[in-house]
Amino acid sequence: MREREPPLVFLWHPGTRDIFSGYGLRMAPAHLVGVVMVDRPRPVAADWLEEIHRTFGGYELVPMTHSGERGMVCQMRIAEDSRVHLRVMRHAQREAIRQALLPLLAEPPAVTLAMAWDEARSGWVSTIIRPPRFSLGQLVATPGALAALGESGQDPMAFVQRHQAGDWGEVNDEDRQENEFSVQRGFRILSAYTLRTGVRLWVITEADRSATTLLLPDEY
Repeated sequence: MREREPPLVFLWHPGTRDIFSGYGLRMAPAHLVGVVMVDRPRPVAADWLEEIHRTFGGYELVPMTHSGERGMVCQMRIAEDSRVHLRVMRHAQREAIRQALLPLLAEPPAVTLAMAWDEARSGWVSTIIRPPRFSLGQLVATPGALAALGESGQDPMAFVQRHQAGDWGEVNDEDRQENEFSVQRGFRILSAYTLRTGVRLWVITEADRSATTLLLPDEY
């Protein structure tokens, strides 16, 4: 029996007929592999491309429109509240596009972006998802941290992902250097972030990488 092929979907702009910001093969409800537009509404910034290169070691740009606007070959993680804006592609060239994307299933690109529809900007916005730099172990949170996150309405995994990717948040230079040393030598790693409510949140990964804890400073 032939395995069912993943659907080809595009990042639709609500309120328009066919404006889009990318397309890809849908591997899971939140996971696409394909091409995201980078030259819309303006040409991509050189410093952003440099950051992509530093993070992933390279990237591939391909033309997406007759006017020469380019897209970046990547994996896309779609925000939960933005998945309603994905549409199955019905374009006359959909089969040609599908065939061009099929090799990405066997060798997914390293570049990985979080994509979300921004109502205020009337466009899709991307955030670089940096590769994890160490293991988290068991993920736990203290009652105080859970309450503070609930009050702020922020996703705890957003802070965990920043921590694991080496975005240490609001630590001083000495602690930042200590974290870099700890990643290499297997010592404790601490990140600090400020929630929208002004509450300070810590994320700590133990030296043996057995556990990562979200907590408030006064719970330490």
